[in-house]
Amino acid sequence: MAPIAEESESTSTGDFSGKQFSEEEVAKKVQEQYGEEHARTFYKYVMGGGGLDIHYGIYRAPGDGVFESSKATNKKLLETLDWTLPVSKDSLILDLGSGHGGLSHEIALKFGCQVLSFNLSPEQNAMNIQEATILGVAGNISVEAGNFNQGLPQDWTGKFTHVVSCEVFCHAASKPALLAEIHRCLQPGGALVFTDIMGADGADEKALKDFTDRNATTEMARPSGYRQQLAEASFLNVGFWDGSCHLIHYFKGMLDVCLTQRDAMMADGVPGPYLDKWVAALTDRCEIQGTKKVFAWGIFSARKDGPVFY
Repeated sequence: MAPIAEESESTSTGDFSGKQFSEEEVAKKVQEQYGEEHARTFYKYVMGGGGLDIHYGIYRAPGDGVFESSKATNKKLLETLDWTLPVSKDSLILDLGSGHGGLSHEIALKFGCQVLSFNLSPEQNAMNIQEATILGVAGNISVEAGNFNQGLPQDWTGKFTHVVSCEVFCHAASKPALLAEIHRCLQPGGALVFTDIMGADGADEKALKDFTDRNATTEMARPSGYRQQLAEASFLNVGFWDGSCHLIHYFKGMLDVCLTQRDAMMADGVPGPYLDKWVAALTDRCEIQGTKKVFAWGIFSARKDGPVFY
C-alpha cells in the first residue's frame, strides 16, 4: 500500500505528532510506519539488532543489547505458549502481525509445526518468505497479507491451536473486537500468548505522548484493561508476566543504536530527520520511564475453554 501524497512528511520523518488516530485511520498509518524501506531498515537496526525481531526485550546479563534481549523475549514467549497449551508438530499456530517473520521462524525451528504468518506489510512479508527459505523452514510457514482491523477470515473459525503476537495489539483499532476475533479462530482449549507495549495503570495519556507521536495508535492499553477485555472475550486462565522493569534498558539500548550506528543507518537509506526525531523521542522516553514509570510491558497468556492438551 503506497502512502498518500499529503502524508509524505510523516513517512519521511516518522512524525505522528499530535495525530493519535481514529479506528478508521490506524491501519493506513501502521502501513506508513513499517512499510517504507527506510523504516524497515531502521527497525532492523534499532529493535532487531540486525535480526528480524521488532519487539521489546528481556535483559538477563550486563552485556545484553537489543538483539540479545529480543531473543530472550522470544524464548520466554515460546515457553509460555508451550506451557499454556503443549505445542507439537501437529499444532497450527497463527503469528498475528508477524512483521519480518522472526518469531514465526523460531516457532518452526523449535517445534517443527505449521505456522501461518499474518501481516499487513507486503514488503515485510517478502522478507519473511526469503528468510524462511534460507533457514530451511519454508515448508512450515505460510504467509498471508491482511489487516486484522477488518476482522479475521471467516474460514478461520476454530482453525488454530495457538495464536501468538508480539507488540501488535497496540495498533488495533478496537482491542475488544480483535480479542473476540482471536477467540473465534481458536480451537477449543486453544492458547493465546501476546506481548504489548502499554501505559502503566494510572498513567496519564499525555505522559505517553512521545510513544504515540512515533507510533500509529488509537489509545494505549493498560494491563488491567487487557485482563478485563480478555475475560469479556470469554478467555480463561488469564495470566500476565510483568516485564515493565526491562523497558528502561530497552529504551536506552534503542537510543544507543541510534547514536552509535547513525552513519551506518544513513548509509543504508535512513533519513537524518527521521533519526533526529527518534533520538529526541527516545531521550524523552528514557527520562520519563526512569522517573515516572509510565509505560508497561509484559506477556499475557490465556486459553479458550476446552482440553488442556491434545
